[in-house]
This record gives sequence, C-alpha cells and structure tokens, in this order.
Amino acid sequence: MSLWGNWKSNTDFGKTHRKIITLRGNKKIEEAIKINAHLIFRKVEPFSTVSGKFCIVKNKMTGVKFKIHDFRDSKGYSDDYEIVQDWTYQYRDYNFPEEAAYLIPDDIEEGEIVFVDDLIENLLSYTHNQGGSGRLEGSKAVWKNNDLQILYNPDRDCLRAIG
Repeated sequence: MSLWGNWKSNTDFGKTHRKIITLRGNKKIEEAIKINAHLIFRKVEPFSTVSGKFCIVKNKMTGVKFKIHDFRDSKGYSDDYEIVQDWTYQYRDYNFPEEAAYLIPDDIEEGEIVFVDDLIENLLSYTHNQGGSGRLEGSKAVWKNNDLQILYNPDRDCLRAIG
C-alpha cells in the first residue's frame, strides 16, 4: 500500500481540511524515509491519565454477574445485588509502537489548517468527575514555522462530565 494512497479530506463546518497521515512503527517509517518523505517525529509515551472504572456485582437470586462502570448504576447499591469485585480503575493499553511520525505533504503551505485523525500527542478528550477519562484521537493543526502545531484548547476540546 502506498503511503500517499491514504490522503483524504476532513470537513469541518463546510470547510475542507487536508488529512495528515500518522505513521506508526518502524516498517512504515522506514518506507517513508526511503522515498525521502517529509516526516515530523513525536515522542510516543504511555498516558496513564486515561482510565476507566468498574466493579463486578452478582445478583443474589440468580448468581448472574455484571460488570458496571457507573457509580449511579442501581445494581451497585441495590439489595438484590452484592459487590463481588470492588471498584477499581483500569488503564487502557493503546498498543502504540515506540516510533511515530506525521507524514507531511510536500506542498503544505505556511499557516495551512489540516486535520490529524491519529494524534501522537497525549491529550484528553473527556474527563468525568466520578472517574474515567479518554484520549483525544484527532484534532485540527496548523503548519507553522516548519512544524505541525496541534490546535488543542482543553477548555474547548476536553469534555468535562459531571454527574
């Protein structure tokens, strides 16, 4: 598969932005280097902030067990159920390769707004006051000073759920 075969656009309120391709893993990066592609490398790091929570409850009459993810789920405090595994946090494993780079088009222009649908950077997409958070998968970015700058504003781009 050609590295360039994945180009497509992303539409944002009627405006179309070019998509930036993310290469993950040595094989794809080596292929891009061989054809002298313009790559912007970013450090790949674990993101332990991203987590979820759960507990296991069992119906006292039937013995059927359920995994619940919300403190407000009635099974968590009903007399018909008992907690058999107390609340715990799980950290999601994204299985990202250790190497990652953005593939930059040769004709990109200073100030051009693009869309990155596979971010290398660790940014939050949501947080919940009862536990749990998620990693932002994609974002707009701008090409500025020979670098890709992610246009992320946590006040706008990170949903904070309460309740």
